[in-house]
Amino acid sequence: MIKGLYTAGSGMMLQMARQDVVANNLANVNTGGYKRDTTICQAFPEMLISRLGDTEENDKKQTEVLPPVEIGRISTGALVKDIVTDHRNGVVKNTDNPMDLAISNEGYFVINTPEGERFTRNGAFKINNTGTLVNDQGYEVMDTDNNPISLTGEFTVDKTGNILVDNEAVAQLKIVNFEDKRFLQKQGDNNMDSRGQTYTVVENPGVVQGYQELSNANAVQEMVTLISVVRAYESCQKVVQAEDETMQMAIEQVGAIS
Repeated sequence: MIKGLYTAGSGMMLQMARQDVVANNLANVNTGGYKRDTTICQAFPEMLISRLGDTEENDKKQTEVLPPVEIGRISTGALVKDIVTDHRNGVVKNTDNPMDLAISNEGYFVINTPEGERFTRNGAFKINNTGTLVNDQGYEVMDTDNNPISLTGEFTVDKTGNILVDNEAVAQLKIVNFEDKRFLQKQGDNNMDSRGQTYTVVENPGVVQGYQELSNANAVQEMVTLISVVRAYESCQKVVQAEDETMQMAIEQVGAIS
């Protein structure tokens, strides 16, 4: 009975972790360049259940203990194995804002933060009061020479990331990609940390001006997942209640002295 409580309890904790991930996806449905997360679940090792102690009489009327009889396997619970990020591109939306940039191919904009280089697909940029191109958090957008980009007046951006003022290239956006995106780690503000992984500069990122990449989290899909998570949690909760009632009956009735 205690094992049933532990198994159902681990299931409830698993569903709570899944709910947190889905809730975060829903909260960022309208966040530009956001990449949804998915929970990977793993079961604890199953336990083989056998019946012991069966006896029978032999021809000499002697009692013999029979070998164990295999009944089957029982689950011992589940846990979160990993939380992985879906790096598929989101839909690119026209905003008619020349400050908005989107990458139609692979790659990430490079942002200079107090913690070092960070990487993002969110191209909602602006020019601060010093004439530097920055993101929503005020972090500088870097060029291929690892310098901040200073701009005055109107500018255009071609598909390779060259920034043109009066049809003359003044800088090129530093857009990089990674061999294995699984090692990228989210660090808030919709930025990614490479965790020391090396990157390569993308030659043709397919930058489009006046567009912004939307989140790849779908609200309807996340709501369906959330409903499934809540139902699974309630099922585990009912198992806990049933185990509790069984234990109460065992204590009050089976163990009672008449």
